[in-house]
Amino acid sequence: MERTITSIESCKGSRKRKVYVNDEFLFSLYPAELRQYELEEGSLLTEELWAEILRDALLPRAKKRVLNLLIAKDRSRKELSERLVADGYPAETAEEAVEYAEAYHYVDDLRFAVNLLRSRQEEESSRRLSMRLNEKGISREVIEEAFDTVREERIELMGDAFEEAEQTALRRQIRRRTSDPASLSEKERQKLMAALYARGFRSSDITAALRC
Repeated sequence: MERTITSIESCKGSRKRKVYVNDEFLFSLYPAELRQYELEEGSLLTEELWAEILRDALLPRAKKRVLNLLIAKDRSRKELSERLVADGYPAETAEEAVEYAEAYHYVDDLRFAVNLLRSRQEEESSRRLSMRLNEKGISREVIEEAFDTVREERIELMGDAFEEAEQTALRRQIRRRTSDPASLSEKERQKLMAALYARGFRSSDITAALRC
């Protein structure tokens, strides 16, 4: 499909100019770059020229933007991609820039998830923390690994006292919901297990406690 530059508009609060191709916003460049690539309304954006703009102008700038965003604060992969797209970078450029940062371990969803759990585990429930991480684009597998990592840290710090405290808390939660776990129907049992799992207890511990 032929690409035609249909409009070039100013960016609010920036010297950049928004470039619309076939009446849809595609990318942003500075005025000097527009002159360098001889871009103006009505001109064609060839595949060769588009590849050159992506490689020499947009991608280097997107990589630098990713690093600056990470300097400000740790972010998930999804957050970085969405921020770059919101800043006017094409989706493929945003993805490539994030992959660049990820290759150097500047972006690490597991590290991000573990740090969030460490900072908020005393204030929010495990369910709420899982939801928060999911909203930030963290996969279920990474979320589970992060919870396991933080749990192992607490075990190492507290030793046997942690296991005892967790088992006591688990039994207390079960007693609050039923006086006789053995009398529960399968549906009630599954509902109880889901509620306990949502509170951060491990499924193996829940199963063992319900047998007692």
